[in-house]
Amino acid sequence: MKLYQKVIALGADIHYLDKIETVIKSISVYNHEVKFYVFNDDLPSEWFLLMRNRLKVIGSEIVNVKKTAHNLRDFHLPNAFLSYATFFRYFIADEVLEDRVLYLDSDMIVNARLDELFSLDLQGYAIAAVQDFDQDGWLTTFNAGMLLIDAKKWREKNSTQSLLELTAQHHEHVYGDQGVLNMYFSDQWLHLDKEYNFMVGLDQFLHLTGNSKWYQSDYYGNCEPKIIHYTSEFKPWTHITLTRFRKLWWFYYGLNWNDVLLETDIIRRSFAELVKAPLYHTCIFTNSAGLESIEYILSELPEVHVTILAPTDFAESVVDMQRFLNLSIYPNFSPFNKKETLDKMDFYLDINHGGVVGTIIEEIHDKNKPIFAFDTTSHDSSGRSQIFSSAEPEKMVDEIRKFLGEKTEWKMN
Repeated sequence: MKLYQKVIALGADIHYLDKIETVIKSISVYNHEVKFYVFNDDLPSEWFLLMRNRLKVIGSEIVNVKKTAHNLRDFHLPNAFLSYATFFRYFIADEVLEDRVLYLDSDMIVNARLDELFSLDLQGYAIAAVQDFDQDGWLTTFNAGMLLIDAKKWREKNSTQSLLELTAQHHEHVYGDQGVLNMYFSDQWLHLDKEYNFMVGLDQFLHLTGNSKWYQSDYYGNCEPKIIHYTSEFKPWTHITLTRFRKLWWFYYGLNWNDVLLETDIIRRSFAELVKAPLYHTCIFTNSAGLESIEYILSELPEVHVTILAPTDFAESVVDMQRFLNLSIYPNFSPFNKKETLDKMDFYLDINHGGVVGTIIEEIHDKNKPIFAFDTTSHDSSGRSQIFSSAEPEKMVDEIRKFLGEKTEWKMN
């Protein structure tokens, strides 16, 4: 039987089938000749047959590791979004044939080649991991979503049995299997750089607690970590999340397997290109649900993506407008959301009733971007905005089209 140099273990139940496939797809974009062990007790054999035929094209293999004789459902979990399947990682060393294996949670994506991990000197440690982080800062413990495992050492120390015994004793007062793993290994683990388990779940709310350091990140724009971990309950596949790299998860989810296996050009592109998203971007910062002629603008300008950001939750009327696919909304927006939106904005819509959000009008002027406003909504005292009668929204739309036409000509020249 062939022994692989690159071995990756994952665990999931049926509710995470599409998520685990997305992880594998993201890995396969950059990494060939990988052996995948998928620990489960209810994933259908037909899925494994489909995956086997896909992966063999790139020299990879998938193994269905069925573990039905267990009492993992009896163990306490600290959060409702966690599954008993997270405990499957205890059994990795007992099932894999190879001595080095990388474990990944199913709420991750891989965005780079991982060859260096499989040749890394573990310096005698049984695992390597990334230091954990919570709302109070960096912790002394590791996050168990990504573990580089010396399976031979686990087998020699009978770690699986020890972990199960510790879990039976302590599962009600530690943070699931991650708490147990940290109890077992204590400080005996090799520290890896955060790029191998870049946790973005805290993006959702840390700015609301006054924590600004979290948002001073190296990862913005074209610079992306190698493994992204969508921690906490704020997953990219949930309705509204503010975390970074949300669309990157959807990019890998949406990739066609033929494009991955044949290495077509699209796999090096973006979600916007994958879905042929609108070419232009505008935004509205608002404290109010009153947005003058917003539905008319959305329907008349399908080539423009509109992002609405608010420092509060949105009214239901705004949330329901997501039926327009050229609209995104960011309630309680974070510094990341603001920066990303302003960086790609072509023009600004000052069409919200009520007060202005911060110094947004001055910030738009500093970027030398045009502002289109109605006479009933303008917040600009400088006289630089283009202002239209609220009774004639079609005139604003015509002027925006004219501006975009000139912008397109300028780009072409």
